[in-house]
Amino acid sequence: MSQPLVILQGVCTGYFSETVLEEVTLEIFPEDFIGVIGPNGGGKTTMIKVILGLQPLFSGRVIFPRGRPVTGYLPQASQIDKRFPITVKELVSSGLKTRRFWFPHLEKKQRFRLKDMLAEAGLSGLASRPIGELSGGQLQKALLCRALIDKPQLLILDEPNTHVDKQFEQELYRWLQDLNKKMAILLVSHDIGTISPMVKTIACVNRTLHYHPSNQLSEEVLKVYNCPVDIIAHGPVPHRVLKVHDHE
Repeated sequence: MSQPLVILQGVCTGYFSETVLEEVTLEIFPEDFIGVIGPNGGGKTTMIKVILGLQPLFSGRVIFPRGRPVTGYLPQASQIDKRFPITVKELVSSGLKTRRFWFPHLEKKQRFRLKDMLAEAGLSGLASRPIGELSGGQLQKALLCRALIDKPQLLILDEPNTHVDKQFEQELYRWLQDLNKKMAILLVSHDIGTISPMVKTIACVNRTLHYHPSNQLSEEVLKVYNCPVDIIAHGPVPHRVLKVHDHE
């Protein structure tokens, strides 16, 4: 097996004196496609912040055996202010971490990369449009292009299917399956039924983390992993988490 990109080792963290994550251990490998599930407030977004280096630890370690990987991040749609005066091409190019911001123009190879990303997402005709004029699906495409423009080794998506239609959702997931051939993906979602046919493994986060090395979960398996939730099943694949986790 290949060497991990990221190792979370006994991570404990939170805000002020409140612990949000406790003894979280996870290894992310280059070929991984991990679905992250769990209740609101369970610590999913906090775990993302830990991986991105944005959240200080109370204890534990974050290890990068290969050096810190180039990481693309698609945040929740609710975190984006569509009133901000920026165009689609400006938004996407802001993901270029090697860009020299004191120089007003992109380098030639960066312009080609921007052009290719917009074309791949079907956004070429919207390049000069303000992001406030985009639909939910178009904005998510632009944000995903921003996350991908630096050719990341690890792609992290936080609820990417929120406020988008089913057509975009299906297109997005086909895109992610193709991207997984080139990078590791960490996908946070509430809808276990939608992501389970696509991801390779599942991590259940509710203060602690329970890792399941498969993409199919039954109610019995969730209980074994101390995640007693109700589910609706379509054949062997569960469809949706209905209740919050209870670790009492």
